[in-house]
Amino acid sequence: MLGLKEDNPLKMLREFSVHLNGDLIENFGAAKMTIDNQHGKGHISLYELIPGFSAWVYNIELANELIINLEFSKDRPYYFGYNVSGHQFQKFPGEKKRQVIQQNQNFIIISEPGTSSEFVVPSGIHYKCCYLIINPVQLANSKIQSKTRLLEQLKETFGEFDSKPPYRYFGDIDTRIGSYAEIIVKNSRTDIVGRLTTEGAVLNMLASQIAAHDQDNRTESFRPQLTKSELSKITDIGDYVINHISEKITMQDIMGYLSMSPKKIQAGIQYLYGSSANDYITKLRLEHAKELMHATDMSISEVCYGVGYQSRSYFSKIFKEMHGLLPSDYKKYYLNENLLFDISYRSLAVDSLTNKQVDWIVNTAREMNPEFNITGSLIFHRNIFFQIIEGPKKEVLQLYENITKDKRHTDVQIMWKGYKVKRDFEDWAMATLSDDGNLEVSIQGDTKNLELSHVLGKLDKSSLASESLWRKVRNIIKLSSDSAA
Repeated sequence: MLGLKEDNPLKMLREFSVHLNGDLIENFGAAKMTIDNQHGKGHISLYELIPGFSAWVYNIELANELIINLEFSKDRPYYFGYNVSGHQFQKFPGEKKRQVIQQNQNFIIISEPGTSSEFVVPSGIHYKCCYLIINPVQLANSKIQSKTRLLEQLKETFGEFDSKPPYRYFGDIDTRIGSYAEIIVKNSRTDIVGRLTTEGAVLNMLASQIAAHDQDNRTESFRPQLTKSELSKITDIGDYVINHISEKITMQDIMGYLSMSPKKIQAGIQYLYGSSANDYITKLRLEHAKELMHATDMSISEVCYGVGYQSRSYFSKIFKEMHGLLPSDYKKYYLNENLLFDISYRSLAVDSLTNKQVDWIVNTAREMNPEFNITGSLIFHRNIFFQIIEGPKKEVLQLYENITKDKRHTDVQIMWKGYKVKRDFEDWAMATLSDDGNLEVSIQGDTKNLELSHVLGKLDKSSLASESLWRKVRNIIKLSSDSAA
């Protein structure tokens, strides 16, 4: 059984990853956990559309039944779901029998604070499902008008259930909801294009689910007059825009790229993303602008021109309309001293590196890092470096740039780069990893011995160089840090 508490979505996905010995890859606003082992095969993807609104996608076949005991928080989130393939079971406390959620069935669950629910994914079936999880407390803090309207709509539709015991609605088979859920499940990308593909389908799916709940009847099959091949081609627009992000892009450019009529292009984009072609391109530009502000030190003007706008005032206007803040305010928020930046990387030491040189690296880091308010941990094992660096963004990026120029190691691979809410380490420490999978690491002042052999397997030379192994190490350290907090 996997015990989960309603918490930060990424932390919850990390729990799945450790439980199933999966490989978790994190991107900005999205993450994907993949397994191909004795537990099963497939992936679970997470998309955090805005704080308080996330989409979970299951596309997985398990070797053994997975029982999840989910402990509900006081925020009383809404769960909207649709099973594209396969079925699952759900049970509230006090119920003797599990309720089956059938394939192609629309379902809505509203939790009761302080209680839990059992969710069961059977073994031996190809389980494909999309969950939309909305936390009304976090959503209420959003300054984006469209999300505020969404919260008002949820309160209008489900307000009568908010003060009652857990609420469960199992709807009819609904093909329109299924058409959107299928788009979400089939999308395996977690980059900008993948996130916007998911976001458009998620908003359409949610609107259809609320409408189906209100009407409680079967909807008509919905699909624009486009072939699957044409819809597939339209999904390539995102890559085209990203590759020409700093240029002016017209409908003529897109028509030439896809060899399709503007009518079909507009219909396909509306179906896939819930917006016009111009609005979709704008979303891509503004999402890329956010990534540049997160991951670089570019000025607002540089970001503006870098994503294809010539007018900074117009860029600021549409950015605020979409994200609730002016670009300058958004950047200031993420430069706030209370927010931390994290880079985790793995690299291969050169063969000529000696133990004396490793000791010098460790001692230098212990002496220099506190001056720049940098904490973290370094593992050096059998000529492999793995390091977590956390601190102010400018200092962390500068340190990492210096690290990449160090000729004592090669093949530097980033496992994760982005912001975090709190430190995982109070100071900088040297961790040790033994050949039998025992990790000794200092977390929040306490030395922890983490037994990793059950997830890391045999630590031979090839596995030590694997990026996925070090992503697993990072996940376990992060979970141990969370439990120590």
